[in-house]
Amino acid sequence: MFKSGYVTVVGKPNAGKSTLVNKIVGFKVAITTPKPQTTRFNIKGIITDENSQMIFIDTPGVHTPKDKMGEYMMKNVDTAIQSVDVIIYMVDATKPTIDKANETIMQNIVNTKNNVILCINKIDKIEKGKILKIITVYDEYFKSIGGEFKEVIPISVYKQDGLDILKESIIKYLPEGDLIYEEDEITDITEREIIEEIIREKALNNLEEEVPHGIKVEVQRFKKRKNRQKQAVYDIDVDIICEKMSHKGIIIGKDGAMLKKIGSSARIDIEDMLQDKVNLKLWVKVRPDWQDNENYLGNIKSRI
Repeated sequence: MFKSGYVTVVGKPNAGKSTLVNKIVGFKVAITTPKPQTTRFNIKGIITDENSQMIFIDTPGVHTPKDKMGEYMMKNVDTAIQSVDVIIYMVDATKPTIDKANETIMQNIVNTKNNVILCINKIDKIEKGKILKIITVYDEYFKSIGGEFKEVIPISVYKQDGLDILKESIIKYLPEGDLIYEEDEITDITEREIIEEIIREKALNNLEEEVPHGIKVEVQRFKKRKNRQKQAVYDIDVDIICEKMSHKGIIIGKDGAMLKKIGSSARIDIEDMLQDKVNLKLWVKVRPDWQDNENYLGNIKSRI
């Protein structure tokens, strides 16, 4: 009996959603940073074995939109929880209070009538005696609005504790069915999109707090060629788009130091992915208010 289906991972920013998907799939399909709103659109990570195929959908963290990009991000979340077989609701054990965002997530989940698994993540960072209290608080609230968690599983994505239990639980609620994706596929995003996300990850991890959310990365050239030694080389030209001239200066850095740092660290990951040498060129361009411009929200809109 083969099972297959879709599994959406939802939660507040920094709950560990992207890291969970990466760990379970065994490949970095989604970028991870300690900064909120790192994930901008739904990304699928696919894991297939002899008995099942699970398609995980990593979603943007739930937040109050301040621009068109934020609105599309939240539409991605809404879409991802509607037609799936299992919803994993991830909660950060170090921030156990149910706030407005948590209430909104659970109210949206209840309306779908889907199978919901509550995951209490980061249990390695709290006293074990506090886990039961967190579970009780969330369970009571969810029941008060008409919901019921099918399973409640404490996990530590960082320590990879509880992930096998989680996978076994998910499979229980998947329907019988054939392969949805080819068995060797692990994600639905393209190489170009992965490159854009890798560069954005390096920028997020290196830039000052006010800059990262105002940048977008676009691959303008992606071409494979042979060098004089007959070795394969990828020529990749990339635009880093920001909203302000002051941000452009920060991204470039003194004597271009920051841009070089972003490019050097990104090139290592890109070469590891492509398994060939990469000639990476980065350009910084200013596009005021691009987050409210439909023309710059293509990949975020297209995945709703």
